[in-house]
Amino acid sequence: MKLDNIIAVLDIGSTKVCCCIAHVFNNGSYKIIGAGYCACFGVKSGIIVDIESAKKSITVAVESAEKMANVRIKSVYVNISGKNVETSIINVSLNIGGRIIKNGDIVHLLSYSGEKNGEKEVIHSIPVLYSVDSLNGIKNPIGMIADKLNVHLNLVTAPKAQLNNLQICLAHCHLDTAGIVASIYAAGLYLIDKNEAMSNQIVIDLGGETTSIGFFYNGIFSGMKTIPFGGENITRDIAYGLSTSIANAERLKTLHGAAFVSITDKSDTIFVPVNEHDDLINLQQISKSNLNQIIQPRIREILTIVKNSIGNSNFTNSFSDEIIITGGGSALSGIKDFSGEILNKKIKIKDNFEDAAGMPIGNNFTVALGMIKFAHLSDKKYSVKNKEKRSFIKKTLEWIENNL
Repeated sequence: MKLDNIIAVLDIGSTKVCCCIAHVFNNGSYKIIGAGYCACFGVKSGIIVDIESAKKSITVAVESAEKMANVRIKSVYVNISGKNVETSIINVSLNIGGRIIKNGDIVHLLSYSGEKNGEKEVIHSIPVLYSVDSLNGIKNPIGMIADKLNVHLNLVTAPKAQLNNLQICLAHCHLDTAGIVASIYAAGLYLIDKNEAMSNQIVIDLGGETTSIGFFYNGIFSGMKTIPFGGENITRDIAYGLSTSIANAERLKTLHGAAFVSITDKSDTIFVPVNEHDDLINLQQISKSNLNQIIQPRIREILTIVKNSIGNSNFTNSFSDEIIITGGGSALSGIKDFSGEILNKKIKIKDNFEDAAGMPIGNNFTVALGMIKFAHLSDKKYSVKNKEKRSFIKKTLEWIENNL
């Protein structure tokens, strides 16, 4: 929602839903006036698999944010993620004919959506690099004279079925879709500051069921990779290895878990609830080293896959000397040093905290905060819009509910 400088955003993940409502000022700054957070059900690896369960989670998060902000929202910017969200760099040219390049020429270039694909829809069309005739590396060609204007576009696409189900789910929650943003793109918008935007950056979002890698060329979103592993894999390993429930395993990981086994772990003991027959629960005493010996192999596996994905991408290993890590997995003790060792790069974990009406919000809200920046600063100039289609979906759903 963007009405009277109020923006509402919704981050739907595999394990949590975040909603933020912000008042945005003319200078680009903003103030969070409402925030809601809820465990997410009905979503698997970024894809809605159970609309009714997802609806309940979204409703809780949205209503919590609305109550805090004392406003009622009608539409939201929402994220999309998962292995089916893909990027590709294409080259598009436009004959200018020796005249001055106008804003309309840029709009025409960015509206290019590649070959027609009935199963995919373009979410973002982002200019990475312009060239004017034989001149390369042009940042803003408007006002220049040229015979031909070229641009390398980063096209971000997602399956239409995934997009349609996302919008239908929001319609069930009585919410319109103001815009759709790729999660890793939003994370980078928030995490990369103006100084860092002058160099190449890699952003890694350690999520619940997936880990996303975003490549930013001089601060411009230029590519992404998604791997189907995340924090939930670690949680399940703990639950299996210690014969405890998923809920207990998640709590153990959060309170006592670390990415490596330290010298003192053998002498530090913790109690683990163990599931037994007839629903009886017993307590076993283990050392922290037992816990972290379960965690370390899985986090090593995830980071190794990340390293290989970076190496096998269109971007060389020397693309960036630094990696920014965010997401729920970035809170794991020792992850910064362990990641630096595996990835062989300088690691930065930004412990950014915004104040939401007295409630501090951290890395779990990175994507949501990035969407606020996207909604206000980009003016959706890189977003392919289809409001008529989305409105039609909502109206169709309402007609079915009222007439069948």
